[in-house]
Amino acid sequence: MNNLLLHGNDDEVPNDNDETIMDSQMQQQYHHPQHQRYDLRPRAKNRSDIIPIIFPSQFRRTPGKPPSATCVLRHFGLSTYSNYELGIGHYSKVYKAFQGNREVAVKIIKLNEVGEEFIKRFIPREKECWSKLRHRNICELFACLGCEEFNYLYMVMEYCSNGDLLSYIQKNGPLSNTKGRRWMRALLDAVGYLHKKNIAHRDIKAENVLISRRENVKLTDFGFVCELSDNFCSRTYCGSRAYSSPEVLKGIPYDVYKNDVWSLGVLCYVSMTNTMPFREDSNTNSAIVEQQRRRTYRWPNFVSHECRQSIDTMMAFYQDERPTAKQSKKLPFFLRSTSQAKIPYDDDSAEIYA
Repeated sequence: MNNLLLHGNDDEVPNDNDETIMDSQMQQQYHHPQHQRYDLRPRAKNRSDIIPIIFPSQFRRTPGKPPSATCVLRHFGLSTYSNYELGIGHYSKVYKAFQGNREVAVKIIKLNEVGEEFIKRFIPREKECWSKLRHRNICELFACLGCEEFNYLYMVMEYCSNGDLLSYIQKNGPLSNTKGRRWMRALLDAVGYLHKKNIAHRDIKAENVLISRRENVKLTDFGFVCELSDNFCSRTYCGSRAYSSPEVLKGIPYDVYKNDVWSLGVLCYVSMTNTMPFREDSNTNSAIVEQQRRRTYRWPNFVSHECRQSIDTMMAFYQDERPTAKQSKKLPFFLRSTSQAKIPYDDDSAEIYA
């Protein structure tokens, strides 16, 4: 999937005072590194702590070369091996690691390759917002560990043994109605929880949905997240083109929450058909927007009428006509299950841990 080039200059920047406090904490931790086992046990349900950024200054290493991932992670009580690589991106790698018998995933980001804008604007938001989230359908971030000297960031998070949703669909084909309904409803729960906290994900796609050992889906990768007030229209255009709403592709101010709903609609289509709704060989955003306006995507015969209707509603061309994440849960496809329909939707239900 092609990522949009980041551009725009909206007001979604962290509070200056908060940045000053964080900088002070970083400096203190850099000059007085903690050489001890890092506690990755689950936080209390009502945690208010900010995940610390730790900058150890000395490791055993070859002079002039950065310490290995194994060396850095061992410094924090984590063990991993080179053959435990889970995935690789343009600027990062993900490894499986252990703290004792506990499995975790570690995303290692090369800060000197991601660009100044991403370091100054997006990484601080990701750490700040993700650390607040506690929901069973959101991958938990346990810690952020930094090696300042060599510009590496280590994000320690929940490990999901069944990989990501895209790989799952490519291997197993389209989801059944039962599984598709359950997983998409769970993701609507997660996104509704984010929106209630005035947080938008802005990069919802199959690659950013993980599947746990018990086959629960979990939203991950908050690199383009933003936290803002109600009814805020963003002018920062980011995410993956194939999942982006018409207003993002057109480069006009957009409702970040309705953009997430559009992406969920695309995700549901991909999950239920194992195809993308719009041609990916289109060279321009305007060509994709025209496909979106004309609804050029096709429905396989095995996709139910309720599923088609619900996806069409979530992918309404004009954002004002799109439902919210909470309203989307009441669409026919997501309510068809008798066991689920008996349970009224409640933002403060037991599904949400904080």
